Amino acid sequence: MIRVMFVCAGGMSTAMTAKKLVEVAEKNQVEMEVIARGTTDFMVELQDNEYDIVLVAPQIRHRFKEVNAEVAKYENVVCEKIPPAMYAPMEPAVKKLFKFVMDALGK
Repeated sequence: MIRVMFVCAGGMSTAMTAKKLVEVAEKNQVEMEVIARGTTDFMVELQDNEYDIVLVAPQIRHRFKEVNAEVAKYENVVCEKIPPAMYAPMEPAVKKLFKFVMDALGK
């Protein structure tokens, strides 16, 4: 199972993109769990659960260094910025996001 956390401003687009990413993963026979957390509570989530990758949403990319510094405290967790063109709850964009995640994890 691949565990993905989106860090965002807490918007609806993140929840919809996360749901669509799980659907695309299923179509590719990949078991994936995706959750979204805001910048105020992602650190607690990282402490309590294991993740393979943390993705920073485009609307908070200015906080990437801060998020990446926290993620770096955990062994084997990748942290990446979501490219804006892949951050949409439509299948063509999410297919690219799925490939981005898989490539970032070396899978």
